[in-house]
Amino acid sequence: MTDFRNLSDAWEVAEHLGGKEACAKEELYDIYYKISIALFEYRIKHGLSQKKLAEKLGVTQPMIAKLESGDYNYTIEQLWKIAGKLEFKFNIEFKEDIQETSVISSPDAKDDMVDYFWEELAVGS
Repeated sequence: MTDFRNLSDAWEVAEHLGGKEACAKEELYDIYYKISIALFEYRIKHGLSQKKLAEKLGVTQPMIAKLESGDYNYTIEQLWKIAGKLEFKFNIEFKEDIQETSVISSPDAKDDMVDYFWEELAVGS
């Protein structure tokens, strides 16, 4: 019998089996998943078959199946066109990820830690 309380961390197993690159692709797979779910939920909400949704988007039914399964590497232009036809908001955020910085008021007072974002620090104040 397996003791499930002592199972390895899933991320450690993934890193061990696929390396850090496999873990890094998790974010990409999450994007595919969100797009797939949005398309599937739209189709169900509006009572459309894959064939009817394909007609609305001007693609084939097998293409809808690939889009819903996440088994398709679409271009930004394709996503933009799909979003427009379904009246979805289309937004891509591509910017540098800035980490928070912690500032300690004095070397002896580690309990008095204050967190600041870079945008909150004013020059000369």
